[in-house]
Amino acid sequence: MKFLFAGILFLSFLNSSWSQESGLKYNRPFVIFEGCDDNDDKVKCYDIKLHELIGKNLNNKVFKDSLFLLAKKDSITVPTSILYDENGVIVKSFSSITNPVKGPSDKLKGLLDSIPQVKPVLDEYNNGVAYTTTNLFAYFLDRTKDSIIPILGFKPTEVPFSIIEKVPVYKGCNEDLSNKELVKCMNGKVAELISKHFSTKLAKKLGLPPGIKRIYVEFKIDKKGKVTDIRARGPHPDLEEEAIRVIEKMPKLKSPGYFRNKKVIVPYAIPIVFRVTD
Repeated sequence: MKFLFAGILFLSFLNSSWSQESGLKYNRPFVIFEGCDDNDDKVKCYDIKLHELIGKNLNNKVFKDSLFLLAKKDSITVPTSILYDENGVIVKSFSSITNPVKGPSDKLKGLLDSIPQVKPVLDEYNNGVAYTTTNLFAYFLDRTKDSIIPILGFKPTEVPFSIIEKVPVYKGCNEDLSNKELVKCMNGKVAELISKHFSTKLAKKLGLPPGIKRIYVEFKIDKKGKVTDIRARGPHPDLEEEAIRVIEKMPKLKSPGYFRNKKVIVPYAIPIVFRVTD
C-alpha cells in the first residue's frame, strides 16, 4: 500500500470585506438605517433596528419551525455581513445572513429582501462609498410562547471568521496585511506545520482501504492567541489523535482576533486530505 500526502485544504469562511481606508475623510462614516436619522448614536441605532428586523422575520413559520427543531440550545447567534453599494442598496451576492443551526455554508435565504435601502457612507466630497456592516446577533428561542426574541445588548466572546473584523495573526505574518492576506499567510504556515509533523508512517500501519481520506480538525484561537479546544474526526482514532498532536504544536499567535475593537475567540476548521493507493 502506498500513502500519498495530497495536501491541506483550509476552511476559513472569510467573506469579501469592503472597509474604509485609514487616513481618508468621510462626511458620513457609517450607513444610516431607516428611522435612525435623528438618533445621536447611529451605529447603535442601526444595530438595534437590524437586530429586531431579522428577529421579526425569523418568526415566520418557514424559519421558526426549522430553528426550533434543530437548535440544541434555547439561544442562537446569527452572523450577518451586509454590503451596501454607493447608493445604500444591498449587494446580495456579497451579503449573507448565516443559518445558525446548519453551519457557515448555509444562508437564511430571503431575509436580505426584508432589509431596506439605507443612506450610504459619504466621502468628503459627498460621493457614496460601498460599505460592509458585520454583526453577530443573539436570539432567545421561547418555545413556551412559540416566539424568537432578540437578546439586546449581547456582546459576543466568540466570533466566526465570516464576520471577524481583524483576523488572528500567525507568527511570521505581517500584521499590517489585509484580512485576506493574513488568512493566506496563516494557511501557508499551518500547511507547513502539518506537512512537517504529520506522520505518514502511522497511516501506512493502519491498513486503510484505497481512496481519498480526510481528517476534519476544529480548534479555537482564544483571546491570548493560544490554540484551544482541539477536536478531530477521521477514518481512524489513531489518525484523529495524530492530527490533534500536530495542531498542538502550533505556536501562540502574535495577536488574537478582534471584533468591534475587542479581543474575541475565533474558531477554525481544517480538513487534512490525503490519498491511499494500493
